[in-house]
Amino acid sequence: MQIRYPRPLRPGDTIGVTAPSSGVGDAVRGRFDHAVSWLRERGYEVQLGECLDGTTHVSAPVLERAAELQRMLTDPEVRAVIPPWGGETAIDLLPHLDMAAVAAAEPTWMVGFSDISTILTPLTLLTGWATLHGTNLMDTPYEVPAPLLSWLDVATAAPGATLRQASPGVHRASGWDDWGVDPTVSQHTWDGTGGWRRIDRPDDVDGTGGLVLEGRVVGGCIETQSGIAGTPFGRTAALRGGSGAEGSAGVGSGDVGSASDDSASGRSGNLDARPGAGPLIVYIEAAGEDALSICRRLHGMRLAGYFDGAVAVLVGRTSAPDSPTMTQDEAVLDALGSLGVPIVADVECGHVPPYLLMVNGSWGRLVWTEEEQYLEQSLV
Repeated sequence: MQIRYPRPLRPGDTIGVTAPSSGVGDAVRGRFDHAVSWLRERGYEVQLGECLDGTTHVSAPVLERAAELQRMLTDPEVRAVIPPWGGETAIDLLPHLDMAAVAAAEPTWMVGFSDISTILTPLTLLTGWATLHGTNLMDTPYEVPAPLLSWLDVATAAPGATLRQASPGVHRASGWDDWGVDPTVSQHTWDGTGGWRRIDRPDDVDGTGGLVLEGRVVGGCIETQSGIAGTPFGRTAALRGGSGAEGSAGVGSGDVGSASDDSASGRSGNLDARPGAGPLIVYIEAAGEDALSICRRLHGMRLAGYFDGAVAVLVGRTSAPDSPTMTQDEAVLDALGSLGVPIVADVECGHVPPYLLMVNGSWGRLVWTEEEQYLEQSLV
């Protein structure tokens, strides 16, 4: 599959705001208005859709939501589309989106995470558009700790750019800001510390193993991706240039005895890391379900072929609860340990701030050594 990247976003461009899933209630309308103003103050035109009502769990009837999103995605004047936040049932839009018409249009950045990943991943897999998994509109005014990037940093990057991100070593361990009290808050409370962890091998937890792995980046929220895995909307094989029946090791280089030594995984050992070839770097994150539920969903995704061709799995930091007999780490290992690839936990691609921007379809390069751990994503 040829990945197509939107042209860089520039001041003066139009950003469309619509809620394909949940809309904005009165209690947080002040934050919504502030986020819109924040974008306008930086020189962007903001086009507000009609599907923004927060009275129920959806912003409008499904056909209205689908039509508004379709219009924004295919309007050449709209250069990015961002929702207020996620929701619960964005999956209902999928059969009503004309993916062929989207594919024929000039690419536009679509941004979001959580329930919005139900739309982002199919957009990439079915149209070849790169999409941005990360913050949403309501989070946009927050300052982003280095070396992470904001979604605007990515959307304004030059064609072919390589973007490097790593853990800032801090996160929000408890609580949320009350936007009803202060809708203009721009700084998170960083009351947690810690970086990425390898959980697939105990002797590598402290970063003593050396990895350099490459592949196309794809993934999303476990609770929503599990609903599309194996369907026409969630066949990650599209990024590998095949039907999903082929095996692929896809190790980039320098893996010190981690991914390439597992003959039980069914991979061929063909080390091909060219853009357009087979390997994937898959990221996943649990929004809130307990460990046993997450384990069940991940088993289903694996059986559906979602992780076929993966050379590494990145697991987002989560505040989701453990179960009485299983932790969240154990849930991932129970379902995905048989893949025989590195599994990195506490990556900032989940529901716990801050957020590491993932570009679905980009060419990823994961580096893990004793001295440093980072992810590069090239817009190629």
